[in-house]
Amino acid sequence: MQLFVNLMRRLVMWPFRRRDFSAIANIGSQEFDCVLPQLEQMGWKVYARYGGFDAGIDYDCIRLKRAGIKLKCEWDPCDEWRIEGPVEVIAAIASQFDLVATSE
Repeated sequence: MQLFVNLMRRLVMWPFRRRDFSAIANIGSQEFDCVLPQLEQMGWKVYARYGGFDAGIDYDCIRLKRAGIKLKCEWDPCDEWRIEGPVEVIAAIASQFDLVATSE
């Protein structure tokens, strides 16, 4: 069973690593509420926002774009907020806001 779980985990992570992405995970809601306006001040524009009936209850997603670079900010009640994007951009954001970037 463990072999199957490991295989599935690798299959899920393959596109993420293939695109040379990284992420900042487990950002609390209050902390994200401070980070998002600062990202917008830095020139990031919201180009899509999840608008389902369960937005902010079971799931939420905000997509940002600046100079052709896109970030995906995703929330669920178990894992809090997560920001995904190109490695260099995520590393810069993590450094600026004193957060930890990961390649998963």
